[in-house]
Amino acid sequence: MTCKCLTELPKQIMAHCNDQEQYQAKPVLEASFKDLVFSLKDGEMTMVLKSDIKLKEKGLKNHKITTITFTYCPFCGVKNREDHD
Repeated sequence: MTCKCLTELPKQIMAHCNDQEQYQAKPVLEASFKDLVFSLKDGEMTMVLKSDIKLKEKGLKNHKITTITFTYCPFCGVKNREDHD
């Protein structure tokens, strides 16, 4: 089972931002997550969020960047996909 947060939350954010009683800004036409990636495992493709992590190492001036993907939805806690044995 996968959740629908990654598709439903941008719609909810748009609706919230376009609530004219609360905000007087220009209408929001589109909302989306910046860091979505597609994951393929056992022929099943799912959307997952990724996050870049900065690593500052001793003796180095510049930081390194490593990327993680979330196994569980950070919004509702549902696992991204069931493990197949």
